[in-house]
Amino acid sequence: MLTMDQIHDIRFRFFEKGENITQIANSLHLDWKTVQKYVDMTDFNKPDPRPASKKRFCPKLDPYKPIIDSWLKQDNQAPRKQRHTAKRVYDRLVKP
Repeated sequence: MLTMDQIHDIRFRFFEKGENITQIANSLHLDWKTVQKYVDMTDFNKPDPRPASKKRFCPKLDPYKPIIDSWLKQDNQAPRKQRHTAKRVYDRLVKP
């Protein structure tokens, strides 16, 4: 990240002095893409943070959560190899 003084220098050299991107990049020891970015930039303020979404992540799963939780609690007493995987839970939910 460049300081505002460096950014002002880049913009001054480009818009006032008429230097091209490559000349500015070489004289300031910067990449030409960085110089291009700051020449094209018009708004230097950071964007406002987006408010957290109030959307629920899995409303379709809500009716099945108690059933799945009971299966997983029962799995705690079962041997490790006999516990439910995500695929097995899905298969049991889909099974008629």
